[in-house]
Amino acid sequence: MPLRAATATALLLSLPEGALAHPHVFIDAALSLDYAEDGALREVAVEWAYDEFYSLLIIEDLGLDPDGDGVLTEPEMTALQGFDAEWEPGFDGRLYLSVDGAPVALEGPRDFSARYEDGRLVSRHVRPVAQEVGAEAPLRVQVYDPEYYVQFSLPEPPAIQGAECRVDLRMGDPYAAADAYSRAVADALEEDQDASVDQELLIVDIGATGADEARIACGPGA
Repeated sequence: MPLRAATATALLLSLPEGALAHPHVFIDAALSLDYAEDGALREVAVEWAYDEFYSLLIIEDLGLDPDGDGVLTEPEMTALQGFDAEWEPGFDGRLYLSVDGAPVALEGPRDFSARYEDGRLVSRHVRPVAQEVGAEAPLRVQVYDPEYYVQFSLPEPPAIQGAECRVDLRMGDPYAAADAYSRAVADALEEDQDASVDQELLIVDIGATGADEARIACGPGA
Protein backbone atom coordinates (compact mmCIF):
# COMPACT_ATOMS: atom_id res chain seq x y z
CA MET A 1 0.00 0.00 0.00
CA PRO A 2 1.50 3.38 -0.93
CA LEU A 3 0.64 4.99 2.40
CA ARG A 4 2.79 2.46 4.26
CA ALA A 5 5.93 3.35 2.35
CA ALA A 6 9.39 3.99 3.77
CA THR A 7 8.39 7.46 4.84
CA ALA A 8 5.58 6.09 6.97
CA THR A 9 8.05 3.73 8.59
CA ALA A 10 10.27 6.70 9.32
CA LEU A 11 7.32 8.38 10.98
CA LEU A 12 6.82 5.43 13.31
CA LEU A 13 10.48 5.19 14.19
CA SER A 14 10.64 8.89 14.99
CA LEU A 15 7.91 8.75 17.64
CA PRO A 16 8.73 8.00 21.29
CA GLU A 17 7.57 4.72 22.80
CA GLY A 18 4.00 5.04 24.01
CA ALA A 19 3.16 7.80 21.55
CA LEU A 20 2.03 5.42 18.84
CA ALA A 21 -1.69 5.56 18.29
CA HIS A 22 -3.73 5.08 15.17
CA PRO A 23 -4.22 6.74 12.79
CA HIS A 24 -0.75 7.83 11.62
CA VAL A 25 -1.74 9.73 8.49
CA PHE A 26 -4.63 12.15 7.98
CA ILE A 27 -6.07 12.79 4.53
CA ASP A 28 -8.82 15.13 3.36
CA ALA A 29 -10.39 13.57 0.28
CA ALA A 30 -12.16 15.45 -2.51
CA LEU A 31 -14.25 13.66 -5.13
CA SER A 32 -15.71 14.58 -8.50
CA LEU A 33 -18.18 12.25 -10.22
CA ASP A 34 -18.38 12.47 -14.00
CA TYR A 35 -21.57 11.32 -15.75
CA ALA A 36 -21.81 10.64 -19.49
CA GLU A 37 -24.48 12.06 -21.79
CA ASP A 38 -26.50 8.85 -21.51
CA GLY A 39 -26.64 9.30 -17.73
CA ALA A 40 -24.15 6.57 -16.82
CA LEU A 41 -21.46 7.25 -14.23
CA ARG A 42 -18.14 7.26 -16.11
CA GLU A 43 -15.45 7.89 -13.53
CA VAL A 44 -14.54 9.39 -10.20
CA ALA A 45 -11.69 11.87 -9.83
CA VAL A 46 -10.04 11.61 -6.41
CA GLU A 47 -7.82 14.08 -4.59
CA TRP A 48 -5.92 13.27 -1.41
CA ALA A 49 -4.67 16.23 0.65
CA TYR A 50 -2.14 14.84 3.12
CA ASP A 51 -1.63 16.35 6.56
CA GLU A 52 1.28 18.76 6.95
CA PHE A 53 3.50 16.44 9.01
CA TYR A 54 3.23 13.50 6.63
CA SER A 55 3.68 15.89 3.70
CA LEU A 56 6.91 17.17 5.25
CA LEU A 57 8.20 13.63 5.67
CA ILE A 58 7.54 12.87 2.01
CA ILE A 59 9.14 16.12 0.87
CA GLU A 60 12.25 15.46 2.96
CA ASP A 61 12.42 11.82 1.90
CA LEU A 62 12.39 12.88 -1.76
CA GLY A 63 15.01 15.56 -1.10
CA LEU A 64 12.73 18.39 -2.26
CA ASP A 65 12.44 22.02 -1.10
CA PRO A 66 15.90 22.16 0.57
CA ASP A 67 15.49 25.88 1.29
CA GLY A 68 12.22 25.23 3.13
CA ASP A 69 10.31 28.06 1.45
CA GLY A 70 7.36 25.80 0.61
CA VAL A 71 7.75 26.41 -3.12
CA LEU A 72 8.96 23.67 -5.45
CA THR A 73 10.98 24.39 -8.56
CA GLU A 74 9.90 22.93 -11.89
CA PRO A 75 12.41 20.03 -11.62
CA GLU A 76 11.21 19.37 -8.07
CA MET A 77 7.60 19.31 -9.22
CA THR A 78 8.59 16.77 -11.86
CA ALA A 79 10.29 14.62 -9.21
CA LEU A 80 7.16 14.82 -7.04
CA GLN A 81 4.85 13.32 -9.65
CA GLY A 82 3.71 9.79 -8.89
CA PHE A 83 5.01 9.77 -5.31
CA ASP A 84 1.96 7.73 -4.21
CA ALA A 85 1.13 6.07 -7.53
CA GLU A 86 2.75 2.67 -6.97
CA TRP A 87 -0.21 0.75 -5.60
CA GLU A 88 0.25 -2.80 -4.42
CA PRO A 89 -1.75 -5.45 -6.31
CA GLY A 90 -5.29 -5.59 -4.96
CA PHE A 91 -5.14 -2.22 -3.23
CA ASP A 92 -8.63 -0.72 -3.48
CA GLY A 93 -7.68 2.94 -3.22
CA ARG A 94 -9.91 3.28 -0.16
CA LEU A 95 -12.75 4.43 -2.39
CA TYR A 96 -16.02 2.53 -2.03
CA LEU A 97 -19.15 3.00 -4.14
CA SER A 98 -22.33 0.99 -3.71
CA VAL A 99 -25.89 0.89 -5.02
CA ASP A 100 -28.54 -0.64 -2.76
CA GLY A 101 -25.79 -2.27 -0.72
CA ALA A 102 -24.05 -3.88 -3.71
CA PRO A 103 -20.48 -2.69 -4.38
CA VAL A 104 -19.74 -0.89 -7.62
CA ALA A 105 -16.65 -2.20 -9.43
CA LEU A 106 -13.95 0.33 -10.25
CA GLU A 107 -11.02 0.07 -12.61
CA GLY A 108 -7.48 0.74 -11.52
CA PRO A 109 -6.20 4.30 -11.14
CA ARG A 110 -4.87 6.45 -13.95
CA ASP A 111 -3.81 10.05 -14.64
CA PHE A 112 -1.82 10.60 -11.45
CA SER A 113 -0.68 14.12 -10.67
CA ALA A 114 0.56 15.93 -7.58
CA ARG A 115 1.13 19.41 -6.24
CA TYR A 116 2.47 21.04 -3.07
CA GLU A 117 0.54 23.93 -1.60
CA ASP A 118 0.24 25.53 1.82
CA GLY A 119 2.54 22.91 3.30
CA ARG A 120 0.42 19.97 2.12
CA LEU A 121 0.89 17.44 -0.64
CA VAL A 122 -2.18 17.01 -2.80
CA SER A 123 -2.30 14.08 -5.19
CA ARG A 124 -4.95 13.34 -7.81
CA HIS A 125 -5.97 10.23 -9.74
CA VAL A 126 -8.99 8.97 -11.66
CA ARG A 127 -10.97 5.75 -11.14
CA PRO A 128 -13.07 4.70 -14.16
CA VAL A 129 -16.27 2.83 -13.31
CA ALA A 130 -16.10 -0.80 -14.47
CA GLN A 131 -19.84 -1.50 -14.64
CA GLU A 132 -23.06 0.18 -15.69
CA VAL A 133 -24.31 2.65 -13.08
CA GLY A 134 -27.17 4.83 -14.27
CA ALA A 135 -27.78 8.34 -13.00
CA GLU A 136 -31.01 7.18 -11.36
CA ALA A 137 -29.15 4.65 -9.20
CA PRO A 138 -29.11 5.62 -5.47
CA LEU A 139 -25.36 5.88 -5.04
CA ARG A 140 -23.47 5.69 -1.76
CA VAL A 141 -19.86 6.91 -1.75
CA GLN A 142 -17.33 6.43 1.05
CA VAL A 143 -13.61 6.96 1.51
CA TYR A 144 -12.04 5.16 4.46
CA ASP A 145 -9.21 2.87 5.57
CA PRO A 146 -10.58 -0.32 7.18
CA GLU A 147 -7.19 -0.84 8.83
CA TYR A 148 -7.45 2.65 10.36
CA TYR A 149 -3.84 3.42 9.56
CA VAL A 150 -5.11 6.48 7.68
CA GLN A 151 -7.91 8.72 8.88
CA PHE A 152 -9.79 9.87 5.80
CA SER A 153 -12.29 12.71 5.90
CA LEU A 154 -14.64 14.02 3.25
CA PRO A 155 -14.99 17.68 4.22
CA GLU A 156 -16.94 18.76 1.12
CA PRO A 157 -19.73 17.09 -0.86
CA PRO A 158 -18.54 15.40 -4.06
CA ALA A 159 -18.73 17.58 -7.17
CA ILE A 160 -21.01 16.35 -9.96
CA GLN A 161 -20.23 16.73 -13.66
CA GLY A 162 -22.72 16.02 -16.47
CA ALA A 163 -25.86 15.39 -14.40
CA GLU A 164 -28.30 17.11 -12.08
CA CYS A 165 -27.96 15.43 -8.71
CA ARG A 166 -28.78 15.89 -5.07
CA VAL A 167 -25.83 15.19 -2.77
CA ASP A 168 -26.31 14.45 0.92
CA LEU A 169 -23.01 14.51 2.81
CA ARG A 170 -23.18 12.67 6.11
CA MET A 171 -20.30 13.22 8.49
CA GLY A 172 -19.01 10.18 10.33
CA ASP A 173 -17.77 9.74 13.88
CA PRO A 174 -13.97 9.46 14.27
CA TYR A 175 -14.45 8.50 17.92
CA ALA A 176 -16.46 5.48 16.80
CA ALA A 177 -13.60 4.50 14.47
CA ALA A 178 -11.06 4.85 17.28
CA ASP A 179 -13.20 2.75 19.62
CA ALA A 180 -13.67 0.08 16.96
CA TYR A 181 -9.93 -0.04 16.36
CA SER A 182 -9.18 -0.40 20.08
CA ARG A 183 -11.68 -3.23 20.38
CA ALA A 184 -10.29 -4.97 17.29
CA VAL A 185 -6.74 -4.77 18.64
CA ALA A 186 -7.82 -6.07 22.04
CA ASP A 187 -9.66 -8.97 20.40
CA ALA A 188 -6.67 -9.79 18.20
CA LEU A 189 -4.26 -9.74 21.15
CA GLU A 190 -6.59 -11.93 23.20
CA GLU A 191 -6.92 -14.39 20.35
CA ASP A 192 -3.18 -14.50 19.75
CA GLN A 193 -2.35 -14.76 23.47
CA ASP A 194 1.26 -13.84 22.78
CA ALA A 195 2.52 -11.10 25.09
CA SER A 196 5.41 -10.37 22.73
CA VAL A 197 3.13 -9.28 19.89
CA ASP A 198 3.52 -5.60 19.05
CA GLN A 199 0.08 -4.13 18.48
CA GLU A 200 1.60 -1.81 15.85
CA LEU A 201 2.28 -4.87 13.72
CA LEU A 202 -1.28 -6.14 13.94
CA ILE A 203 -3.55 -5.70 10.95
CA VAL A 204 -7.17 -5.37 11.97
CA ASP A 205 -10.27 -4.46 10.00
CA ILE A 206 -12.82 -2.01 11.41
CA GLY A 207 -14.68 -1.72 8.12
CA ALA A 208 -16.51 1.54 7.51
CA THR A 209 -17.07 2.35 11.18
CA GLY A 210 -17.16 6.12 11.66
CA ALA A 211 -16.59 6.94 7.98
CA ASP A 212 -17.97 10.00 6.23
CA GLU A 213 -20.27 9.19 3.32
CA ALA A 214 -22.17 10.88 0.51
CA ARG A 215 -25.59 9.77 -0.74
CA ILE A 216 -26.18 10.82 -4.35
CA ALA A 217 -29.47 10.82 -6.24
CA CYS A 218 -29.66 12.06 -9.82
CA GLY A 219 -32.26 12.46 -12.51
CA PRO A 220 -35.88 13.67 -12.31
CA GLY A 221 -36.87 14.76 -8.84
CA ALA A 222 -33.30 14.93 -7.58
